[in-house]
Amino acid sequence: VLGFVRDIFIAKYLGSTVTADAFFVAFRLPNFFRRVLAEGAYSAALIPVFSGVVIDSKDDEEAADFVENTMSLLLFVTVILTIIFYFGMPYIIQVLAPGFTSNKEAFDLAVHFGKIIFPYLIFISLVAHFTSIMNVHGRFAAGSLAPSILNISFILSLFILTPQLPSAGHALSYGVLIGGLFQFLLMYRAVLTFYRPRIKLPQINDRMKKFFTLFIPGIVGSGVIQLNIIIGTVIASLLPIGAISHIYYADRLNQLPLAIFGIAMGIVLLPSLSKAIKKNDQKEIQATQNRSLEFCLLISIPAAIGLYILSKPIIYILFERGAFLSSDTLYTANVLSMFALGLPAYILIKVLVTCFFAREDTKTPLYVSIVSVVTNIILSLILIQSMRETGIALATAISAWVNALLLYVILKMRDNITLDSRLINHSVKTIICSIIMGVACYYLNLTLFPHMNMHSTANNVAALIIAIMACNIIYMTMIFMLKVLTIDELKGFIKN
Repeated sequence: VLGFVRDIFIAKYLGSTVTADAFFVAFRLPNFFRRVLAEGAYSAALIPVFSGVVIDSKDDEEAADFVENTMSLLLFVTVILTIIFYFGMPYIIQVLAPGFTSNKEAFDLAVHFGKIIFPYLIFISLVAHFTSIMNVHGRFAAGSLAPSILNISFILSLFILTPQLPSAGHALSYGVLIGGLFQFLLMYRAVLTFYRPRIKLPQINDRMKKFFTLFIPGIVGSGVIQLNIIIGTVIASLLPIGAISHIYYADRLNQLPLAIFGIAMGIVLLPSLSKAIKKNDQKEIQATQNRSLEFCLLISIPAAIGLYILSKPIIYILFERGAFLSSDTLYTANVLSMFALGLPAYILIKVLVTCFFAREDTKTPLYVSIVSVVTNIILSLILIQSMRETGIALATAISAWVNALLLYVILKMRDNITLDSRLINHSVKTIICSIIMGVACYYLNLTLFPHMNMHSTANNVAALIIAIMACNIIYMTMIFMLKVLTIDELKGFIKN
């Protein structure tokens, strides 16, 4: 919810202007490193190894030593990266947004914003470290709360700092840094429940060597979606001003179900699946994997259909005000509809990649991601010729499905996953329910939003709420009628 509020205000203050494009490019940089280095490969390597430490160690001393070693290592790496990128920011922007080299204003702003924002990487990497530690101990609340602090910082910065600074982009840049600091303070306080980590010179023992063997190949493998988005940003910089902003706003909406369900599923699945694998409990392993895939399909398929059909009214109602124009609504809605086609794949990837990480295999997702990235680059360069930024979104969606399919095929070939009859049966029923909901959604869209610009904002908001609620009621009714989900199972999902 706070993410939506944040993006509504960002769209109002920045729209799809030069300042907006420059900020989104600058913010994409530390965000990419956070997703890949800290939250992706780092947590994927740390959680399985640390789960073994927690299970095997007879006291907390070994676990505390591992926490301090990995934390210190991460701190040193991110500080060095921050120094390098601060001084090399002009060259980084040339690579990240080559189209800005012909637009001095956009280039200078992106460099300036990048220098302000990049130290955020230090704070958010430590946040990801502490979150992983807490997840192994079965504590998820603080880590889940942390992103909301960044959203609050964004919102307050727009209101408080914008009048004091040259632009809203400057305010947001400082807001990122402030938000990162408070996220770190929250998670450091949370981890004190179990450990009191101190900075020290990292010691490369057997546990750390095992951590490195998982971490290094996982840097690319775990961040395929973010890598594809980065590629999209690079290619979009070659398009007219506004294309990067349109991709950002659409991606934010597409990321909502991914963040709520896909990332959450991966976060909870990794430690539980790692422990089941270490205990060699095959029944629990297969049940955990199948139920995770089943739940992801249950959520992602109707969400994708809803976003695809209602993309234009959603973008219009959320963003079209202030600096965000009607032309921006059209382009952003088209991008969102293409992103939505890949939504089930994005969420499935989170689960399938976790199945590799839990088995301490980070190399296979790396190889698969390389295929996916190459597919994305080729398709993007072909499709932008006729579809502009919409082609980039479609290429990203197709490459996500390629990635998900390859991951599943490899797991199947290794006999690491077996789809049980319940998953297959429920998946077919889920698709049927989603199609029925999609038909209803299509006619609701035609009925409720024939001429959005002729109605008041309140009426449009009410119509969108009615459409979403009606679709949810239809879908859930069908789900319960076909016994895809029971009340007791729903309560279990919510509890877990």
